Amino acid sequence: MLSPQILTKGSDSAALEAERLVITTSDRRTEIPLAAIQDVRRDGETSLKVVLTDGAPHWIMGGNPTATTMFQTALTAALPEERDPAGSSLVTVEDDPGAVPWWSVLGWSVGFLAAYTGYVWWTTTAHGGAMGLVALFAGFGTLFGLGSVLATASNLRDRWVLSRRGVTVRATADIYPNGKRSEYYKFTDTHGNEHFQRCPNTSTPHIHVVYDPQRPGRHVQRKWLPFVAAQYFFGALAALGLLALGLWGVLAPYL
Repeated sequence: MLSPQILTKGSDSAALEAERLVITTSDRRTEIPLAAIQDVRRDGETSLKVVLTDGAPHWIMGGNPTATTMFQTALTAALPEERDPAGSSLVTVEDDPGAVPWWSVLGWSVGFLAAYTGYVWWTTTAHGGAMGLVALFAGFGTLFGLGSVLATASNLRDRWVLSRRGVTVRATADIYPNGKRSEYYKFTDTHGNEHFQRCPNTSTPHIHVVYDPQRPGRHVQRKWLPFVAAQYFFGALAALGLLALGLWGVLAPYL
């Protein structure tokens, strides 16, 4: 069975699912029953125009011409012989009120880049080229160190939650149809849902996985406690050290 095709460009995607076309953007999800689609037309090298049975158009953007052509072929072949003239009335649109519009992300990114460029320029002008170079790299180091500290804190929180209410199960190595072994192990929770745990450096056929019954998506491989403690101790030291070094580089010209 072939995997369903998904046409993507940036954060937008169009998925061909069973009896429906799902178009997802940063702030909206649109579901179109295939019976409501009259035609799928090419609208440029990397875009498609989906015309509903009542004439209403929807556009899909693709990342490259090849993927766009294959998606058009697959979508056209999936359209049923009998169409529903109701068209747009069958379309379901769900807005995401918590989504951040792309122009907002772009605005914040441009603002941050402008502020960072101004900071480096001011440091270079006031304290010389050497300090300006330090400030240039220190800013990226600070951001990377902050991200590492937050990631470590998040992982520690997950480990703490799992130590309080985690359920341990046996996970089995996932095997591709060609017999090749993947780096994932799969297990099933108490609700019958299947999950995958990534373990790229493990070669055993089975491992133990601890998952949160209240939120099964939170799961980790069960490891020897002293090993986990050492792993997070040195990981936290490295993250804090990188953050401290970055902050020193940012603040050094003004201290």
